[in-house]
Amino acid sequence: MILGRSLAKQFLEMGIDSLYVRGLKKPFLQHLGLKLALYNWGIKRGIFYGNIISEELGIHFLSGRGLELATNSPHPQGEKIPFEFPEFPVFIIDLALWDRHSPDEKTKLVMQILMSISTLRKYLWDYNLSLNNTSKEFEEMFNEMGFFNRVRRNVSPIHGVVLDPYGDEDATEGLIRSVDTFVLGGIVDDSGWRYATRELADKVGYNLKRVRISLRGSRVGVPDRLNKIMSIILRVKEGESLEESIIGEQSNADKFTRLLRDTTMNGDLEGNARWLKAGDRIKERVRKIVNRTRPESSSYPQ
Repeated sequence: MILGRSLAKQFLEMGIDSLYVRGLKKPFLQHLGLKLALYNWGIKRGIFYGNIISEELGIHFLSGRGLELATNSPHPQGEKIPFEFPEFPVFIIDLALWDRHSPDEKTKLVMQILMSISTLRKYLWDYNLSLNNTSKEFEEMFNEMGFFNRVRRNVSPIHGVVLDPYGDEDATEGLIRSVDTFVLGGIVDDSGWRYATRELADKVGYNLKRVRISLRGSRVGVPDRLNKIMSIILRVKEGESLEESIIGEQSNADKFTRLLRDTTMNGDLEGNARWLKAGDRIKERVRKIVNRTRPESSSYPQ
């Protein structure tokens, strides 16, 4: 809730510590920040009585009918306030290799970018995403989706890294928290397209460190969808460990793949499932496969 924290700080500096709200959902500060940034909402002054329904970072939120008093309320026609939106981090999704994709891959890529905008809005807003080196075809497909947004175009990376599954070193929490810009390849790989991000970085000329996101030294089970990668980075920025962030973003398929890999290597199904937070159904699937392929099994290769 980076956007929400910035808004809370500004409200408190303005002497605003309570707001009467209608039609907003939790977390209130983040969603109010989006209203201000995306839809140009402001603050309406007046006398508003209600019940306190929530408190976030020193700001009390009132709604309904009650005896608590607020003198400010967010409103589409309210007085605009000079809100300094967080400039960083910035994510750059580069589409320089768009033409290398099949029609189905292009559709998947557009959908991933739309999901990435939705993910970003949980923490920041559209300004913190740039789409670089887009083509006319991409822009047409993107606009046809009818998804209102204020995403930027062709931002140059400042103090950045390229997130590359075949990068030269593993990303660390310290690195992630110290970097301002993250470059991601606008790439959907349905056919084993190795080193595509390296190719893209060389083509565009990103002279930046290339780092990979790994889980205990392996990329197996690390989510690779653009929105998931962005969410991992933002969760680390918010204070979670890198391992917690990766596990928190894993799909069941990711957990299954990693649990099978580690259990095949070390035989510790229960221990592996515990740290991966894999459920019973995933464990059972892995157990059946491992039991079929262990040396005493008739299906084990002789």
